[in-house]
Amino acid sequence: MNATEASGVRSRIGPVQIGIILLALLSGGIHIYIWFIEGIFSGLPQEEQMGPTYQFLFVGNFFGFTTLAAALLIPISLVARLRPLVRVALIAMAMASIASYFHVGFYDTLGNATQIIEALLIALVTVDAGMSDFREELAGR
Repeated sequence: MNATEASGVRSRIGPVQIGIILLALLSGGIHIYIWFIEGIFSGLPQEEQMGPTYQFLFVGNFFGFTTLAAALLIPISLVARLRPLVRVALIAMAMASIASYFHVGFYDTLGNATQIIEALLIALVTVDAGMSDFREELAGR
């Protein structure tokens, strides 16, 4: 018996969960990539670089997407109890990222692709919520 079976938390990795992980990593990776090329490693003078607020938001999106996706799937009893809240946070973060992209108004191909990725992430997290057993999750399984 392994540690996961002993704790009573089942690993529930299927195609939907793999999609969530891939989309969250892709969105987070794009945000950290943009931070690198538009921010600290752009080679531009400081006044032409991405502002510190945007740099903070891009790095925060990277850590937020990856951490929330991991928290959604990690087989730890305490974290399993929080899955409904993690789903809400992941959807809210993706929605905020989409809204801020359109608010800033700087449109490019990579940005548009990221919005599609985040919309697909919202859809997959919603599907994952529909497939889950709320009572099992609150019990930490």
